[in-house]
Order: sequence, then C-alpha cells, then structure tokens
Amino acid sequence: MLALADNNAEPPVTAIPTFVIEYFLLGKTHRDAIERYTQDGGIVTDVWLAFAKDAAKPQRVLVAPSPGPSAVVLGYVLHRSITSYRAGNPDLGPRESPAVSPLENFVAVTLYFDELLRVVLPLTSWWHRKQLGALRRKAFRHGQMLEDMLEQAILSKLGKRGSAPQPHGTLAPSDEFLVDRRVSEAAPLAALIGVFRAAADVPGFLDAVRSLDPKSSEFQTRFATWIDNHAEDIARSARMELSRSYEPFPELHDIEQGFKQERAPEPSTVPEPPEMIQRVFLDREASLADADANCTVKADAATRVFDVSCRGITWAVIDSGIATSHPAFLDHGARDRRGNLIEPTPTRVTATLDFTRIDRIRNFDLTAFSDESAERNEVIQGVVRELQEIPGRPSFDPHFSLLAETNLKAIARQLEQRIPPDWNLIEPLIRLGNQDDGAGLSSDHGTHVAGILGADWRIPDQEKPYLQGVCPDIRLYDLRVIHSADRKSTEFAMLAALEYVQFTNSRAGANGPVIHGVNISMSIPHEVRNYGCGATPVCTACDRLSNSGVVVVAAAGNRGWNEMEIGFGNFVFCSITDPGNARDVITVGATHRLKPHMFGVSYFSSRGPTGDGRAKPDLVAPGEQIRGPIRNSADDELDGTSMAAPFVSGAAAMLLARHRELIGNSARIKQILCDSATDLGREKYFQGHGLVDVLRAMQSI
Repeated sequence: MLALADNNAEPPVTAIPTFVIEYFLLGKTHRDAIERYTQDGGIVTDVWLAFAKDAAKPQRVLVAPSPGPSAVVLGYVLHRSITSYRAGNPDLGPRESPAVSPLENFVAVTLYFDELLRVVLPLTSWWHRKQLGALRRKAFRHGQMLEDMLEQAILSKLGKRGSAPQPHGTLAPSDEFLVDRRVSEAAPLAALIGVFRAAADVPGFLDAVRSLDPKSSEFQTRFATWIDNHAEDIARSARMELSRSYEPFPELHDIEQGFKQERAPEPSTVPEPPEMIQRVFLDREASLADADANCTVKADAATRVFDVSCRGITWAVIDSGIATSHPAFLDHGARDRRGNLIEPTPTRVTATLDFTRIDRIRNFDLTAFSDESAERNEVIQGVVRELQEIPGRPSFDPHFSLLAETNLKAIARQLEQRIPPDWNLIEPLIRLGNQDDGAGLSSDHGTHVAGILGADWRIPDQEKPYLQGVCPDIRLYDLRVIHSADRKSTEFAMLAALEYVQFTNSRAGANGPVIHGVNISMSIPHEVRNYGCGATPVCTACDRLSNSGVVVVAAAGNRGWNEMEIGFGNFVFCSITDPGNARDVITVGATHRLKPHMFGVSYFSSRGPTGDGRAKPDLVAPGEQIRGPIRNSADDELDGTSMAAPFVSGAAAMLLARHRELIGNSARIKQILCDSATDLGREKYFQGHGLVDVLRAMQSI
C-alpha cells in the first residue's frame, strides 16, 4: 500500500492566499522566476486552491485513470491505499470516509491533503513522467540523494542566488543532464508542496504574506521579499515531504501486471507505485443555468406543414427533476392494444431516475468489511435508508428494502473483484415512480425545461391547449442530478446520468436507441487555469455520448453580462460554461421571445469564443420570459439559456421523427440545424449560426 513509513500526524495548515498558489502553479508574479501560463502536475489548480482555504478539510475530487487501468481498478487501489495509509498512521485521528465511487471513466473520492500528496500524487503520470522514483534510486546508487538536487532546483527556480544545481561527478554526462532537467521541471510543483508543509511546520511562515494586497503598488516588492526570506524553508519542506518512502500493499504489483506488462522491481530498490492516474479534478458544483415562442422558431409551422409526431422519440432531461404528475405531461393519445384510449390518462415521463445518491451506491465503502458481517450489513442498511428517503419515492414499498439490500451486496462483490458495477443492479435502486407531484424537488427548473420541450396542457372544454411545448407528444426521461438543499450538487452525478444514457441505449442492441437525445440546461463555470477548454470531465462525457449517436443539447450559460458596483457593466466574451464548451454538443444561447431580429441576443446570454478559440454558441433560441409548467400544477415565466436549450432539443427531435434514418447521426442533426438557422445580423460569438429555424431545417432535407 502506498503508505508512509513514518507515523507523524499532520498539523492543520493556515489558509494560504490565492496569489501564492497562482505564483507557484502559473508563475504570475515576482520576477517571472517561474515562467509558465499553464499548470503541471496532474492535479489541477482548483484542487490546490480548495485545500489552500483549509488543508484540514477533505475535498471531493474526480480522478481520471491513465491509459491502461480501468476506473474500477483505480478505485480499488485508491480505496485499499487510503485505508492502509490511515491504518498505518493512527495519530491522524478519525476521518471522513473516502467514499471511493467509480464510474466508467472517472473515480470520485474524498481526500485529505496528506492523502493527496502521499497516496494519489505518486500514482500520477506527472510523477512517472518526471521519473521521481527512478531518479531517487539512481541518485542513491551514485551517492547523492534526490532530495539534495530537488532542494537546490527549487532554490534556483525561486531566484535564490548561488543555488544552481551542482554537477554530479560520478554520473555520466547524459545521466547528469537528464537528472538535472527532470528535477528542475518538477521544482515548481514541488515548491508549492513545500509551501503547504512549511505553513504547518514553520512558525510565522504566512504572517507577512497574508497581509499583502495584490492591488497595492508595493505588492510585487513585498511578495518578492517574502519569497527570498522563505525560499530555504520552502525547499527544505518540499524535500522532507517528497523524499518519504512508500510501502506498496502486497497485491498492488499483481494488479499492475493486469494492465501493464513490466518487469517486477528489484528487491534492493525502493518500491515505486504504478502509473494509474492521468488527472485529478475537483468534483465541481453544478447549478441550474437559470405570446407563444414556438412561432419564433417556427415549430408550429413545421408541425402543420409536415404533420410531425414525436411519439416515437424519447428525450432525457438532465436537471433538477420533473413534476411527472403535472397535467402538462399527460399522454392524451395513449391507447391500448385494442385502440381504446387509456383511462386514467398516463404520463409521458417514461422513467424517473435519481442520481443524487449514486456516489453512495457505487462506493467501496460497501466492501469495507467481510461479506455477510454485521458491520457490512450496517453499512448497506444505511445506504438503503438513504435511498428510501429520496424525494419522489413511494412512501411505502415493502419490496424495495429487500431488493436494495440484495443488489447492494451484489455490487459490493463486484467491486471486490474489481468489476464495474452492473447498471442492471443499480437501476432499480435509483428508479422512482412516475407519479411525482414535485413537492420534494429542489426547484421548478426541470419541470419548466421539460415543459418547453414537451408540454401538452389541456383544460376541459377549451378548444386550444392551455400550454404546448415544441413536441407535445414526445416521451421523456427524468434524470435528476440536482440535490436537495442539504446536499451539494456535483459534476459526478451529471457524469453518472450521461453514462446511464449510454448504457440504456447499448442494452437495447439492434432495436435501436431508447433515448435519442439529452437536454442539459445546467451550468458549471469554466476555470481556464484548471482545465483545457472542452476537456473537463463533463465535456468529455458529453462528447463521448454525442459520438455514440445521441443528440446532446446544452445551455450556453447566463454569464454574458458582468454587473459593476455603480450599476454599469460590461459584456463578457469567452463566458460559455460547461458542458456548453464541449466540442460536439449543440450549445444554445438566448434571444428575445418574440422579436429576436429587433432585440438580438439576450444581454445575459453567455458568448464565445471558447477559451481555446472555437466558435460558440452554436445556435440561439427564445430565452426571455418563457412560459412553462412548474410544480403544484401551475405555470410561470422564466428567463435564461436554460429555457432556450429545450427549443433546440425540440427542433432536433422533430428532425429525427420526420427523418428516422438520421437517428444515431447526431453530427448530421447538428449540421442541419446550424446550416438552416436564421442569421440575426449579430456578431457570430453572440448568435452562433443564428436563430434555430425548425421549418427551414425540415425543408432543407
């Protein structure tokens, strides 16, 4: 197990100012001693910043495996490693469960800062790319320890005079160059680790720097002085942390051989952990991207001209949840096998699944104790109780408790065998009834979004529907990812919902996809320092789903305007949020409900280009004062790109319903909608290709 040999407990670390973290990772201040605009190390900046606020507080992170090991194998190693590390360091005291939860492509885990450094970091590609373990062994054989070279390299990077790395007379010239270069490249991140350690160990280490104001004219000089005064503390602390030895748990090498054929390490060398981790992300918090507009996108005209029915199309709404019993979602045309209307009228919400507890189901905590032991049964019963309390689940279901207990035990056995948990076991645990009035939902948002896409609200004795969406007979999947007020909404739940869509379609096999499209009216701000644009976990998951043939529509976000203190403001370019930054999704901005040519793009609508220079949004649609259903069988007007996205989802669904040969060809659907859009005469980074035009899209094929 990758546990430390010593048992020293870590004291809490004082909060470290943000500009200190940015300096060591990005080199943004102080003489350009560290000349970089991007960060290195496999652990993204927002993880460091989260721990900098309070290094004693655990953080929930998403870990992406490197090529080779599967996510569930990585999850197994992390679970065993952290458990062993804690057992070998009893002075650490009681800690929150790591709650290691693997998906297909990511692992969510709760980490303390020392576990990030001592368990996770040595498993990263960065650690192996810099060959820190190999260099340590080589340096030892040649009589000079890596920590000496590393300390000198850090001092050199920090601009400390007279501290350049010294030549190593016993090494061959080529080896000397490689050792110095790799250690030098690792020095910036190593120095940051030294800052965290020194903050805990060195009295008064942060006193001077915490009082600095980055806006002050004296900031640069005073910060440079602080670096100079503490360079040796930083270098020494980094050396002490990174020179620690590790003790692999017995099965680790056997596990590594399963995905990477390598010769076993020599007994005389220092054990080196395998390369298993590509990147470590923060499990970011997700939030909602907060007359008849159907005529604006010409959905009404397309329906009349082409007589389109979307009864055979199903769309998933990944959101806060749909009030499925709302009259707007009744299936007024439902008939039995004899052709008779079904009474009472059923809902068109085919399935409701709640992913807000998915991290408790796909969790190595289930394997913490031996099979059938009282301790394991207690853990499983705790998860069962959580699942029973999910809003929308029938209050009395005598069979659910037994089913959940049985399936969780089966999932635990799969995790123990490092097999990805079977969605067929998970699905019954997160599936809810389809008669939810929405009373337990955290927001009206999901109901409103689903209504714009597929409402068909009829009132007796009235000729026209009271409220009608773009596709009034479409089938809906309600995939809930926004937690109630007592739980943080995370990216992990969104990833699980996207993975479930792909599983559902693959299970259908030759019968064709069950879910044809996905609407994501949600927003996670893109942090340019932390991620390549469009390369965040949720963006890559969306692109993966789109490449499988599912149409993915995402709101652009509502960050296009920055309000200033005195009431003025400015438009914000490069303000597209995730997953709208994903390359293959259809990203939707907002425009006026009825007069888009006059008022153009809504002031709040996020605009492009993306951080890496791609044109976004792709389209715009009505997003101002859009009327839709809300909880308690009511309706209301809401604004936002969240409201614009389902108009485009509806347009895509109508294309699929009319031309079923396009099912599974999401790229072609996107191309048709973009090529047939109406130019509003606005800047392309505001409007994309223009206003979605359903009628013209139909006519173009």
